Amino acid sequence: MTTANFAEVLRGQALRRGQREALVDGEERWTYAELDADVDRHAAALLAAGVTPADLVGILGRNSATYLLELLALARIGAIAVPLNWRLHPSEQSYVLRQAGITALAYDDEFAGLVREVDADLPLRVLVSHGDVLERGALRLTDLLAAVPAGTRVPDAEKDRDDVHRLLYTSGTTAHPKGVIHTCANVAANHRAQVLELELTQADRILLSAPMFHVSGLEAPGLATFVAGATLVVAPTTSPADIGRLVETERITGLVLAAQILFGILEADPAPDLSSLRYLLFAGVAPSVRRQVKERLPHVRTVDTFGMTELCNGVAYMDAAHEVEKLGALGAPFPGVHIRVVDEDFRPVPPGVEGEIVVRGEKVSPGYWRDEEATRRSRRDGWFLTGDVGRLDADGYLWFVDRRADLIKSGGENIASAEVERVVASHPGVAEVAVVGVPDPRWDEVPKAWVVARPGSGLTEDDVRTHCEANLARYKVPKHVEIVEALPRNDSGKVLKKVLRQQGTASAGAAGSAELAGGAGR
Repeated sequence: MTTANFAEVLRGQALRRGQREALVDGEERWTYAELDADVDRHAAALLAAGVTPADLVGILGRNSATYLLELLALARIGAIAVPLNWRLHPSEQSYVLRQAGITALAYDDEFAGLVREVDADLPLRVLVSHGDVLERGALRLTDLLAAVPAGTRVPDAEKDRDDVHRLLYTSGTTAHPKGVIHTCANVAANHRAQVLELELTQADRILLSAPMFHVSGLEAPGLATFVAGATLVVAPTTSPADIGRLVETERITGLVLAAQILFGILEADPAPDLSSLRYLLFAGVAPSVRRQVKERLPHVRTVDTFGMTELCNGVAYMDAAHEVEKLGALGAPFPGVHIRVVDEDFRPVPPGVEGEIVVRGEKVSPGYWRDEEATRRSRRDGWFLTGDVGRLDADGYLWFVDRRADLIKSGGENIASAEVERVVASHPGVAEVAVVGVPDPRWDEVPKAWVVARPGSGLTEDDVRTHCEANLARYKVPKHVEIVEALPRNDSGKVLKKVLRQQGTASAGAAGSAELAGGAGR
């Protein structure tokens, strides 16, 4: 059997870089030697609680050193970790726990009520509380740790490349969440790629701000920080104030960040010192927004990316050499990854031609946990079908067009909602936008934009339309614009376009009938 256990990385770093700082969480700090020893303690504590290598172990918690230590300890034991989305309703949580077959669960005090509310018939054999609230016979982690003898060592379980390392459940915008399998080989391939693509070294100090139940928290670069021998700093919240403070005080060199949080940091008064930053990783941002960020932070590499949970995070990052020249592209494929764009007959299309993006390589998940049908539907001839529409240019750089489901078909023309969103987002008064197709009696579908205005901008619907008319073909200009306080999102923060379509369909019916009677055109 090969040795493909991620926890072995810590053994090597404890030997080579034992006194270098590995982990920071508030006032607590660990060197690599201390981190490796603490992972042993946590592994021994979990074993004493009854966790075995055969268990699937759920974790309900906010980002913390304890969460990280448990993930590393589970890898050392050889159990399968299942980071759980704490935003889910108890009924949804029960579904995930049952579908995964979770037999052990660790939780923060904050989520004790959720543990209490999940299905009482679930076969949870081991429960561990990170705090003091003991639900359903849970054991207290601090008590388990206190009973571990000093100097305890737990050997790293022998793992093969194809063994399951963890499950991450997708957000489930249209159906139940699906458990994406990440094998030991998937994780190792991603870590190598992160170190290479982000040029990570032991001098880096990476901020962990995205939730660890999300692939961007765990793998962008997330745990790859330890592979580079660098320092991982845990952010307690995603508030711009907290993120800005940590970037300044901990001299952060890189992080993944939502654009709205970044603008909150840039607009803070007084502004934090961001001179230590080397890169910012954020996806799905309009080129105009990325240009604004580059103007404000010219020393920072702005990294666009294409990725998803099924790909163990990103499979393309924009490199520093082309971030200006190819503004709007998502980058070139990672080492060990192949990306194609294919037509409806699964034939590769020429450069510049749009089609579905398909991917194969070491980072691609082998499928969905206990769901052979979903796995089968998402594969063809060894390729993973992303469901995204894009194009490759002559240099092999990937350009995103839209989700296939989000293409708007209006009067025989295809309109990419992502293109309209990019234009709307470039207006200085726009904070967020989502565009979907809504029914229209004359054109079948027309674009409608839901827009969140920046505070104090005084943005109006006419402002949005005028801006679009100056930057888009007439048929692509949103026929309907609605200024809203917030966009509907699922528990992972993704915009629920299905909800917007339902709202748009309901509101478009009467208005469309009246307009058709009046003979309106475009």
